[in-house]
Amino acid sequence: MSDRVPAAIAVVSAAAILVYACATAPTSNPNAPVRPVTLPAPIPGGAQGGPGGPRAPLTDSARRVRDSVTAARRDSGAAMVLRSIAGRETQPAESVFKNIKIFKGIPAGRLVNIMNLGFGRSLGVSCGFCHVIDKWDLDDKEEKTTARLMFAMVQTINKDYISKVPNDRGEQPVVNCFTCHRGNPRPIGPDGQPQRVRAPAGE
Repeated sequence: MSDRVPAAIAVVSAAAILVYACATAPTSNPNAPVRPVTLPAPIPGGAQGGPGGPRAPLTDSARRVRDSVTAARRDSGAAMVLRSIAGRETQPAESVFKNIKIFKGIPAGRLVNIMNLGFGRSLGVSCGFCHVIDKWDLDDKEEKTTARLMFAMVQTINKDYISKVPNDRGEQPVVNCFTCHRGNPRPIGPDGQPQRVRAPAGE
């Protein structure tokens, strides 16, 4: 009997995460009403805190479920974009997509893979984190602007600093999104937790 309790807790946690992820999936209609989500009640003595209370980190199995839902959503978005550009994958990204600012000259198909594998997996997010779904060229989301700035920062670090570090081990090391984000939307801090957003001074 005692062996079944952790399995039951994992199943309930996974189901709650799946319900939440599906209910909050990006929609192609920005005016669609937001569906309320009712999650199961916390298990007494479990990892969930009360309203506004602390929450323990997800269990490994719950994290895998959450990550697999995000990955499936991200991969299906990339597949949808690749289908929409079929036959033009090798053309320069700026001739296939609108509002390309930092990836000019890169083949369009490669750009989709950079977005999916490089940015999406490194931050553990899907397309809708930075983009307005079905209106990819819009700059309406702050996260898209931040991603461009962060990419420029990474390029500067690699070109101006890492490239000058003596290296006798072969290929030159580089930093990338995963170096700091480790699969989280916010960079991981020295304590191993995602950084919190600080309020501007004076607030």
